[in-house]
Amino acid sequence: PYLAERYAELAQHPLVGETQTCGLMAALQLVRDKADGSAFPSWQEVGMLCRGHCFGNGLIMRAVGDRMIIAPPLVITRAQIDEMVALIRRCLDLTLADVRARGWDR
Repeated sequence: PYLAERYAELAQHPLVGETQTCGLMAALQLVRDKADGSAFPSWQEVGMLCRGHCFGNGLIMRAVGDRMIIAPPLVITRAQIDEMVALIRRCLDLTLADVRARGWDR
């Protein structure tokens, strides 16, 4: 439940259309426009862009298209969940900066 609570906070990010959790698995959908939920064109590979930022910041997050997936260890602590969510937010911010710099947010 704590992961679900903390992960849901990521839905406030401009790139996140929705978050989903099931036990200790979680996913978030990257969207171009939160208002209408429109996706990025597949050729932009925004999920892979985000994945690169995740790996570069020590976070393993899988990209399936523009859906980002985590499956942390079953022994994860609340403090580690807090650290992970902060890292995800940082990587989302870095991805958003790249998207804006490339003009893909229009």
